[in-house]
Amino acid sequence: VRDGENFVINGTKRFITAAGRSDYVQLMAVTDPEKRARGGITCFAVDLKTPGVTLERQWPTMMGEAPWQILFDNARVPAANVIGEIGGGFSLAQKWISEGRIRGHGARPVGIAQRALDLMIEYAKVRVTFGRPLADRQAIQFMIADSAMELHATRLMVYECAWRQDQGEDVRNLSYMVKVTATEMASRVVDRAIQVHGGLGLMKELPLEWWYRQIRSTRITEGANEVLRWRLGQNIIRSHA
Repeated sequence: VRDGENFVINGTKRFITAAGRSDYVQLMAVTDPEKRARGGITCFAVDLKTPGVTLERQWPTMMGEAPWQILFDNARVPAANVIGEIGGGFSLAQKWISEGRIRGHGARPVGIAQRALDLMIEYAKVRVTFGRPLADRQAIQFMIADSAMELHATRLMVYECAWRQDQGEDVRNLSYMVKVTATEMASRVVDRAIQVHGGLGLMKELPLEWWYRQIRSTRITEGANEVLRWRLGQNIIRSHA
């Protein structure tokens, strides 16, 4: 709510990464309930020492991280702390989140999948069962082939999306494709790598179990894959001549 040269902010934000070691947070808040996403959301830089701002608790996760829950109780934030324009927060968020999907949910899963595939191949060559290395088994060869094909296709999709983003194009739909494809591809590749390693794949001495937990979270963060499929389908149908 606008009050002179300040905005009075109330509400709770959950799952805020690194809030405990930050001086400021970037906050998206509704400033016009009627307009909502169409001009009613504003982005603020909020000093965490502002009266009324409280780090309430942390939420330990399976990934080893513990994001924060922040309470805003009549916190007065100067209008000068608005990032961009009043009401322009949603468009900023869309731009930033598309970039984040390319990096954190596109390139990162590709990197994890590549390393998992490398480990899978290396182990299959040296692990001998019943007198023959796993690499000679057709079932293992299929796992490696499927992983390599999926990884190659996804990498090219990520490259294209990043290139189009650099050209200034609207990559929302393509970023949806990248995020869904890359996170699900990496989940399958890491799962296969664990399977090929057998019991060793479950050990914390290897990074596979860590990647398994990390990559699982990416199908939820930055927009659940089901939501992105829904939005992508809507956009494709709407744009079809």
